[in-house]
Amino acid sequence: MADRYAKDRFDDIPEDLKRVGAHRAPPKPGRRWIIFLWAALTTIVLVAIGILGLFALSDNVNFADTSTTPATAVPEPTETPTAEPTIDPESMVTVLNGTATKGLATRAIQQLNAAGWTQNITPGNASAKDVESTAVYYEDASQEGAARGLAEALGVADVQLSTQFQIPVAEGEEPILQLTVVLGADFVPQE
Repeated sequence: MADRYAKDRFDDIPEDLKRVGAHRAPPKPGRRWIIFLWAALTTIVLVAIGILGLFALSDNVNFADTSTTPATAVPEPTETPTAEPTIDPESMVTVLNGTATKGLATRAIQQLNAAGWTQNITPGNASAKDVESTAVYYEDASQEGAARGLAEALGVADVQLSTQFQIPVAEGEEPILQLTVVLGADFVPQE
């Protein structure tokens, strides 16, 4: 087959020339392995820095040797003594309805009257109408037994010491102690 193009001076390439193209030298032996090793080393270093960074952020790394430390004994939980439930009809009691159900405080008072709480009970509405659970609050440690008796009469489990519902008094006067029941959505009056 005949050459299509006529030969010129650029077609004559000396045999000892190892270059291909105008500016390319032949690749050095092992050059590809060097590039691969540098890439692998860089990847390992970046992964190690990332792992250490995550441990530092999560604060879960403990480099101390814990295999030689003796285990500490967990103390047994002790029950706190509670007062026995009592009925104290002389106690001042406020029953607050913390739900949107009308007349719930009145039905709770009727239930208390049937259980022996017959005097000094005042119904009212709580400032919130979305109370989830019913609770009995007492203001002084001496009222705990009466608060537990009140909770028992209503079928309530939550009894708390709190001054949240304390009646304000003038300076120098004795505080007026009362028991406060806040009825929540879980309260179902007994018939």
